[in-house]
Amino acid sequence: MKYTQKVKIKDLSFKKSISEFKNFEFVKYLTMYQPIKIIKWEGIKNEDIAFFKLWFFGWKNFKVKHSNYSKNKNEFLFVDYGIDLPFGLQSWQHEHKVIKKNSGVIIIDSLNIEHKNKILGILLFPILLFPILIRKILYRLYFSKF
Repeated sequence: MKYTQKVKIKDLSFKKSISEFKNFEFVKYLTMYQPIKIIKWEGIKNEDIAFFKLWFFGWKNFKVKHSNYSKNKNEFLFVDYGIDLPFGLQSWQHEHKVIKKNSGVIIIDSLNIEHKNKILGILLFPILLFPILIRKILYRLYFSKF
């Protein structure tokens, strides 16, 4: 199952947006209103690991490895690939992309997941998608202070 969302942030420098994606405080902000514990955060460069515990009728491991890190003067990108996934997920791929647009940026989150059981996957998808959906609001709130 796939989902992509775009969030336009006006009056935010491309350079500042990239530095915040690398900032651990930004990760804590994006997860603070959710039943998520950050166990380990190495960063977003290739091979860096992010390890979370998700609460959904008990704490579940959720570990990703970052890959495909790239940056040029107009675009920034990295991808989370699931390496220890909960709920019977077979794969998790979350692409984070920031594109320079005039005096602001466009932040694109693309999520692609696969589940062992098609029906369970359909039922879980909205739950797993929620942390991405609320970023439409959280990105704007967080970046409004810059």
